[in-house]
Amino acid sequence: MKVNKLTLTAVGLVLLSISGWASDSMKVKVRIYDAISVGSVELTAGEYTMRWSATGSNTEVTFAQGRKIFATVPAQVSQVRSGYQTPLVEIDHRTNTLTKIALPKQSFSFGGRADITGN
Repeated sequence: MKVNKLTLTAVGLVLLSISGWASDSMKVKVRIYDAISVGSVELTAGEYTMRWSATGSNTEVTFAQGRKIFATVPAQVSQVRSGYQTPLVEIDHRTNTLTKIALPKQSFSFGGRADITGN
């Protein structure tokens, strides 16, 4: 009986550590150099933590600084390697709108409406 409790405890700890590791891999720091629009939200220049909620083709991406979330945006995800070591931010300079963020192993395309989640 003691072996079973010990085994269950060990398995539980491994699962917790894996889920924590997985959530850490779904975020990245992104630097924005000029104010840009993401959907209906304007992000000012600065460094943001970009987090996403799923690995499928459609997901929601949040942009935050510290605990303050500025926007939640729908995005399309593609598992295409960018060849860059750091995030590449693509902007439509005619409309000053964020169109894409390319990470080393995947890319996020933006075009939907953003929800303002904090000020």
